[in-house]
Amino acid sequence: MSGTFRRRRYSVRTLGDPTDERRLDLLSPHGLDVLIGFETGPAQERNLDDVVGVLEAADRALGLPPEPIREELTWTWHLPTTDLERDTRILRDADAVIAYGEAIWKPDEGGPLDLWVRVHPNYRGVGIATWLMAWGERLANERGSEGVRASASDRDASARELLRSRGYVHVRSVFTMRKDLEADEDPGTGPAGVRIRRYEDADERVLFEVDQASFAEHWGFRPVTFQSFNEELHGEHWDPSLVFLAEAGEETVGYVVPFLFETCGYVGSLGVLKEWRGRGIGKALLRRSFAELAGRGMREARLSVDTQNIHGAVALYEGVGMSVYRRYDIFDIGTSEAAALARA
Repeated sequence: MSGTFRRRRYSVRTLGDPTDERRLDLLSPHGLDVLIGFETGPAQERNLDDVVGVLEAADRALGLPPEPIREELTWTWHLPTTDLERDTRILRDADAVIAYGEAIWKPDEGGPLDLWVRVHPNYRGVGIATWLMAWGERLANERGSEGVRASASDRDASARELLRSRGYVHVRSVFTMRKDLEADEDPGTGPAGVRIRRYEDADERVLFEVDQASFAEHWGFRPVTFQSFNEELHGEHWDPSLVFLAEAGEETVGYVVPFLFETCGYVGSLGVLKEWRGRGIGKALLRRSFAELAGRGMREARLSVDTQNIHGAVALYEGVGMSVYRRYDIFDIGTSEAAALARA
């Protein structure tokens, strides 16, 4: 495996609300006092623009560079496993959405529930993030997930403090990396004996098999069914003409799945079979992807990667001209990963 990011493989989001502990001391045991003057309920499709606005405002307040928030939300909301009524909460002050919570869990995959909380910067400090986290944690308990996983930007000290105060353990970190694309990006050539070709519909099963084999030793990996894999992959922005496979003889040994977002091209997944790593296959797949994205008008490519990837993925991406754009720290509570760190 050359690359490490699968869309929402991690909860690569941020959580922010510098909670005022004096205010928390005044809350009822269930935190209901936080809701006085606010309306709360599940998000609906018509709320997308408002939720995106909250997320963008929260990022700007931290001085964070832009991310394709709208595309990620649209994809998540339309997954077959997502139930907006159950899995999302928004808070309103009059007509304005001022906070958003999302608690996504895939029963077929298992593992922790991914909890994502964001609060508009004008409403921080009154315990809203704490209330939304408690909501997500209760949902995790009700659904029977293996704990909860949340993330905080490395710039968001208050979010990290809030997570630790609730017993979360820092288990991993993730980089978002980027590269400027030239209009005439060189697609390169595959290593000797390896052919890079475009994906076809008949490759559906082999793509799944190479993906599962490539990520089998990756941190946090949990196998999924063929149906679940396709439902997640074939969501919003899926374009099979962007997908490339690497073949050595009759064997498929690697693949790359990019997406076209409004503001950038995004390499959602990149994998190379264990016995074929270190031969330049991942680099060849990336260069072909960059050329394809550039040819479709994209002037930037991004991806996310585990900072502790044992297969040298960060160095691979730096080798094709990518640099770190953001960093997120992943925090768990109640997971096997958190328990292993506690024992260590």
